[in-house]
Amino acid sequence: MKADAVATRMSVLTRALPMRILVVDDDELELTLMADRLTASGFEVERAANGEAALQLLSRQWMPLVITDWQMPVMDGIQLTQELRARGVDDTYVIMLTMRETGMDYERGYHAGVDDYLTKKLPDAELFARIHAGFNTLALRRSLQETRAELMQAHRVDPDSGAASIQETLARLQSEIRRAQRYGRMLSVLSVGVHLNTDAEGAKRDAVPTLDETPAAALQVSNTALAAVVKVLQGVVRTHVDWVGRIATPPGTVAFAVVLPEAATTDGPAIKERVRAALKKVPDGRYGGQSLTFDYGLAGLERGSNSEGKAIDSAELIDVAEQCRHCSGHAGPEQLGAVQRSVSIGVTIACRHGYAVVSHCNFKANTPAS
Repeated sequence: MKADAVATRMSVLTRALPMRILVVDDDELELTLMADRLTASGFEVERAANGEAALQLLSRQWMPLVITDWQMPVMDGIQLTQELRARGVDDTYVIMLTMRETGMDYERGYHAGVDDYLTKKLPDAELFARIHAGFNTLALRRSLQETRAELMQAHRVDPDSGAASIQETLARLQSEIRRAQRYGRMLSVLSVGVHLNTDAEGAKRDAVPTLDETPAAALQVSNTALAAVVKVLQGVVRTHVDWVGRIATPPGTVAFAVVLPEAATTDGPAIKERVRAALKKVPDGRYGGQSLTFDYGLAGLERGSNSEGKAIDSAELIDVAEQCRHCSGHAGPEQLGAVQRSVSIGVTIACRHGYAVVSHCNFKANTPAS
């Protein structure tokens, strides 16, 4: 971020801060004189005679800046600052204004959490300069917090599609797995592959890609098309329960995980058909100006899947769903490999019944070209 942009942002944030100051001093004359000077300078001023009264006021109203004396009855300025920091109040700038000025006093003040330590001998011009510096510091802190939040949000969202990012998908799915295993709940993951329709006639694709395929045409799937697909997926799942995330795939391919808490793998075929029907509603299968086709995989945890206490990794669960997606659904090496993989990590797939492979997978039964 450029320096002028930072300065502009800080200026806006400073103006947005309420110009309120709490003055804490047991000397009524000192308190009145300080409050009058600050009020004359355009600040909104509150007063407290000791630290305890200040805490009661601060519990009712946020004050950006506190100017406090050290030596006061009931609760002194050091105790007030320590209590504020102990309560997690770090968005209030504390200036200690006192007659104590030894090196040890400064050290105690800063150790307690004071932001600035001044003596009452300081000229008014210097005091007000330090007050304005305090508000600028608060603006900078707020700017840094907002920037940090923006960066965290950027890492959570896939910029191409608007779904959860690959890293966020793995982390969030891991939390879903832990919850499902801890409470013996069901959890399913539907993987949805997205492919550019390469048929010149716009007809639907019949072939299901293998794990080793990297169709060059898939490189041309636009971000607009991906965002449109995610919007459809988010619209067909349960709000605030199910969610959609991007998953890692070989270069040139795209896939998403639709995470379905409390859904059994036996529900997979019906859920897949609901998703498939929603994706087919787009005229000519065109998303963001591109004609797309889709394929599907499914893996999940059944109720009580934590009976052996075996932890399941989110990447492993997605890997099984992806193996299912690349399987034709007919008995053969692909289907057997998917079943063996699912058994080895304790994950269920739709074509596994008592660890046996049926001749044709119900999950794939209605998956001609989408």
